[in-house]
Amino acid sequence: MSRQARLTRREMLRLMGVGGLGALGVGLAACAQPTPTAAPQAEPTKASAATQVPPTAKPAAGGTVVFMHQRNEWSEDQEKQFMAANPAIKVEFIQFDATRFMAMNAAGNPPDLFRLQGPEVPDYLARKILKNLQPFFDISTVLKADDLAPSNNYYKWDGKTIGKGDLYGMCKDWSPDFTLFANKKAFAEANVPVPADDKPLTYQEIAQLASKLTKKEGDRTLRWGFGYHGDWIDRTMMNMLAETGKSLFADDFSRLAISDNPEAVKIARYWFDLAKDNVVANPLNPSPQWAGDDFTKGLLGVVQYGYWFSAMAESDVTKDNVVMLPAPTWAGVRRDPTMTATGMAMTAKAKNPEAACVLFEWYNGGQPAIDRAKSGWGVPALKSQYKLMPAETPFQKQCQKVLQGELQYASDALQFNPFIKADVVITAWNKYLEQALRGKMTFEEMLKSVEKETNDAIKEGISRLG
Repeated sequence: MSRQARLTRREMLRLMGVGGLGALGVGLAACAQPTPTAAPQAEPTKASAATQVPPTAKPAAGGTVVFMHQRNEWSEDQEKQFMAANPAIKVEFIQFDATRFMAMNAAGNPPDLFRLQGPEVPDYLARKILKNLQPFFDISTVLKADDLAPSNNYYKWDGKTIGKGDLYGMCKDWSPDFTLFANKKAFAEANVPVPADDKPLTYQEIAQLASKLTKKEGDRTLRWGFGYHGDWIDRTMMNMLAETGKSLFADDFSRLAISDNPEAVKIARYWFDLAKDNVVANPLNPSPQWAGDDFTKGLLGVVQYGYWFSAMAESDVTKDNVVMLPAPTWAGVRRDPTMTATGMAMTAKAKNPEAACVLFEWYNGGQPAIDRAKSGWGVPALKSQYKLMPAETPFQKQCQKVLQGELQYASDALQFNPFIKADVVITAWNKYLEQALRGKMTFEEMLKSVEKETNDAIKEGISRLG
């Protein structure tokens, strides 16, 4: 894969206000120097004096920025605030839709900025959809490289490896995503001590807790012992495998490699057994909503979610009975990266990159970022904003204690496959898991089926990219 399009020299000159070609000039003035000044000049000779051109003032970036995002993460009020601070720029908002996004790109008329998640970055890079924003970050006075949280590594690429090289975007906020939240009331009912919040459990211990905390009435499940986001199970497997130095895919990402990888088989068996034992929601006994909602209603003993979940973990049912716990380990190696890294990027064919940079900086480093940090719905994408996270209630203070201990294990980026969409593996897993639980195939046949379906998609992706 070749490097992606960088901001052009013309775009950079505009951003820096050189030669009067334009600048990010009002409001938060993305990337521009605080005060426009003429470049230092050598003492002119008489012959050259006649050719001197008086410096011109830098006009502000302007025009329309087409912004494809989610309205619940970019409110109409924020849009009005931005345009009031930057009157030369109009925002054309489009509700994010993956199909529409790809169609707009195919038609050569993509949005300037759009919402994405870390697992999607390799695929978009392979399709040459992302613009290299490193020149923008190099001159920004708000989004500084040494202030970026480790989650932004998902937006770095050196032409081969995610997590290294130039920046192609950044996350809006994030969480070390493998932490746990425990319902102390469920532990008390099961006469099981609540684990310490300064020592990680093992996944084997979680399986034991799941069995002890599960509560049934005949064939009816009143409470599952453990819960997790079913659509992220492959990401969890990737992180568990990484503890052993192994990957879910072949080194060149040409195939999913589970059945010929003993450690991967053990991990897959672990999650299969939890579903088979009915101590987690599963295709034969599904959640009525989702794991987070189940937890707040008292239907789960322990749930695996990142720090962001602390903002909703305490409900009328669970208030004063929730404790956050460190991320568990599979092989004794501490790892707690984000698995989503939801953020923003610029398309390679953006029509108005200069004005888009103004919006990019305001959203990711200005008032919206400050508001997100204070909300507790995620760790800020800028380390300088960590201090804004809420720590007023006893629960918030306890979460901060655990979070601060986890941040040192959050730097590694999971390596997602560039040839398939982020949902390919989990779609196959869920489909064949149900068949295996119904006894229509063995566990081994299930793994083979997941591999075949995924590998067919990988081959198609490789062929599509040429």
